[in-house]
Amino acid sequence: MGKFIELKNDDVVKYEALTDKPFEKVFALQNVLKFYRFAFAGTVRSSEIFYDTPNDLLNKAGVILSRVQEDDRVFFKVAPSTSLSKVTTQKIFSHKVGVKDTIKDHAFYLVDGIKGLFSTPFSIDVENVIKSAVPKIGVFTNANVYKVISGTGFHAFMCHEDTRYENYETKRKARSQGMTVKMDGPSQYQSEFISFNNAIKKYCKEFVEIHDNTYEHAKRITKKIDPKQAKKDKKEAKLKLQELKGQKD
Repeated sequence: MGKFIELKNDDVVKYEALTDKPFEKVFALQNVLKFYRFAFAGTVRSSEIFYDTPNDLLNKAGVILSRVQEDDRVFFKVAPSTSLSKVTTQKIFSHKVGVKDTIKDHAFYLVDGIKGLFSTPFSIDVENVIKSAVPKIGVFTNANVYKVISGTGFHAFMCHEDTRYENYETKRKARSQGMTVKMDGPSQYQSEFISFNNAIKKYCKEFVEIHDNTYEHAKRITKKIDPKQAKKDKKEAKLKLQELKGQKD
């Protein structure tokens, strides 16, 4: 059971918001770009719970294991722990399950999924490792989805996201807004997809592109606080906001 899916990272661009109300400039792009309009396509609620052993054996082996729920659809996902900027395509394993199913119930299939993603043999007992995995981080997202429509035939989806993060180890919680832009159409429109994202980067300075996968991003913003690093991060954030304000002026 389960299936392997190949994803093209060139078809997805993820952004993190730097301000509390970042989407106004995005909607204003319809006035800047000719023949473009954004049509509301609905809302999506999703959650992704990442699992690992207490000593992070899966992550150390380069494996990201999670349970994803998108509305009524639930599945376990296995992916390599690779930065989105380092590969153009990525193969993942998806295994559909019931709402009340646990990782232990499907360990056999998840082992096959992991072994199918990696050509190098593992030195650990993968099945026992999976059975001892516990929830590490939860990511809960509410998204408003818009269809990007161009007069040239180019289509894309633009998801405006409000995300809550919970780190079950550090006990830290965080909240952020972001945006994901996904290509929706044949590869012949790839250059227009790039141009559209370049326009976002040029006119919507409230957003910055991120290349971390979801797990690494969640870990980064919910890690234990080092007082010195926190002071440095606060100073850098203040400088970014001042730079952003100067660009608005």
